Amino acid sequence: MKRQKNILQALDWKTIIVYIILVCTGWICIYSSVYNTEHSSIFDMSQRYGMQLVWIGTAFALAIFILCLDIKIFTVLSLPLYLFTLFLLIFVLVSGHEVNGSKSWLAIGSIRIQPAEFMKIATSLIASYLISEYGFKINSVTNILKLLIIFTVPVALILMQKDTGSALVFASFLIMLYREGMSGWIIIGIIYLSILFIISLLLPALETVCILTALLMLIYIILNLNVLWKSLKIAFTFITGLILAMFIRNETDIRLETQYLILIYVAIFLFIFIMSYKGRIAKLLFVVIFFFSSVFISFSVDYVFNNFLKQHQRERIEDMLNMRVDLQGTGYNVNQSKIAIGSGGLFGQGFLQGTQTKFNFVPEQSTDFIFCTIGEEAGFAGCLIIIGLYLFLLFRIIIIAERQRFAFTRIFAYCTFGILFFHFTVNISMTIGLIPVIGIPLPFLSYGGSSLWAFTIMLFILLKLDTKR
Repeated sequence: MKRQKNILQALDWKTIIVYIILVCTGWICIYSSVYNTEHSSIFDMSQRYGMQLVWIGTAFALAIFILCLDIKIFTVLSLPLYLFTLFLLIFVLVSGHEVNGSKSWLAIGSIRIQPAEFMKIATSLIASYLISEYGFKINSVTNILKLLIIFTVPVALILMQKDTGSALVFASFLIMLYREGMSGWIIIGIIYLSILFIISLLLPALETVCILTALLMLIYIILNLNVLWKSLKIAFTFITGLILAMFIRNETDIRLETQYLILIYVAIFLFIFIMSYKGRIAKLLFVVIFFFSSVFISFSVDYVFNNFLKQHQRERIEDMLNMRVDLQGTGYNVNQSKIAIGSGGLFGQGFLQGTQTKFNFVPEQSTDFIFCTIGEEAGFAGCLIIIGLYLFLLFRIIIIAERQRFAFTRIFAYCTFGILFFHFTVNISMTIGLIPVIGIPLPFLSYGGSSLWAFTIMLFILLKLDTKR
């Protein structure tokens, strides 16, 4: 009895209260999004809102069960759980149930389970166990290879199931790795590559290379502030030569492709650059490698875009970047979602009064697009409250992480933070059209047993570990 009392006192009740509020809000939103006048009872098990109540009840039971476990079980079973979940991912490829083109579900009677959701928990546990081992150094080549295997194997299996959204969630582990000592340049590099990818899609090769050249000069000036005047003179010479070359090309019969012409002058520019600052070889080498790598990636974007991405993925990216307008096709979901959120105004149209919701204009409104139900019926104010609850939950997880004495709990806390943050940010962003639709649920609000169970298990494992701080 005393042990149970100590656990109850040690629990982070603020986090639990926010969790309960979000789960109950999700249940109400699901009821509103798929409301059926012929089945008006929120407890009707033939409807999604009735089934969601079952998922909520079982999720609460799982939470209580986890709180009763010994914390040693999470370290002891981290590897077996990881291997078992990998086996489930492989089994799904063989005997899985396909939904919306993604073969990522296991059908157990009338219940469908998505192992990819639980793979996030298993990966978090095994990564926390590995990194928390005595003497572990995150920048060691051996340890980097171990982590790459842990993260890339499940990602590869999930991609084979054609579930790109769930695979992308594994990028959230970068937050944990950064906290544990990984170089921040890796994250900056990923952000840079994303921006370069978008620029290369939107602009012709000429403009892209010119932008990269300007960036090159800016980086070098930052690294060498005392050579600003020389850099400006070289830049002026380069730009003058470039303009002259373009004039000659337009006024003669020379048919050399623009991109090759630009690359020739860029090479000449870099040669002058190197000869001017030959005493700073290390910095020059970094800048030159960075530049030519960027140029290579920029010229490769079209090939990757057209040959590696699927048709619907290309269309979603093109819709997001306004490269095409297809409001009746791939852009339909996002367009209707933005209409629903915009129609809510400041305080919303009221519970069960949303026109977009009532007439089923938004597909998947009880799952991936649940946020637009909040925007339409509760308005801007309701959206701010929900976003505030998520931010408070994420803030509490950081507090829990930073007050730990044991590395395993801190690492697992940042895994939990990263996954929740990724889902929250990406889901709301795709709902309002800031990023392409990749099909991941909003934690605790979207309909579905697998996602609710997975998020609940992960959160309450953290809360249980926190009781032993």
